[in-house]
Amino acid sequence: MQELLKSKARRVELALALILFLIEGLLYLTFRSTELNMFRVYGHYEWVETLRDWGDTVIGDIPRWVRFSLPDGLWLFSYLLLVDAIWNRFDRSSFIWYLLMPGVAFGSELLQLIMMNSKTPWNTGTYDFMDFVCYGVAVILIVIIYFLKFRIRKQREKYVEKVR
Repeated sequence: MQELLKSKARRVELALALILFLIEGLLYLTFRSTELNMFRVYGHYEWVETLRDWGDTVIGDIPRWVRFSLPDGLWLFSYLLLVDAIWNRFDRSSFIWYLLMPGVAFGSELLQLIMMNSKTPWNTGTYDFMDFVCYGVAVILIVIIYFLKFRIRKQREKYVEKVR
């Protein structure tokens, strides 16, 4: 853990991952249907009702994609930032962790599309193209961050070589 917190970039990634995860959770608790399984646990707390009332009165109507798709994209981006902060590289050993949740996210959305008109009991999700978009943006952002970190690392190495 100490190694993880040594680098400023990794600490920033960890903090951003936590902040995005909290925002995603607040969006779910504030604006999503109370029919979701998570409300069997959280729905009985008074602070959740207060948060939901606040969301209705202060924020009011928000765009559909913010209510339903943005939390999914934030969750995936948060996960990818966490993986990037932990591994701090992309190689064979980290490959599975980088691809695990994007595979689950895109795969489940694809299954929802395929099963859209099916009445099977395990098909509890709802296909939404904006989920694909938000997942895609999360993946693109982590790729950009990874390459920026890689480029900065290479520039630093060149500078150190010149100084020597």
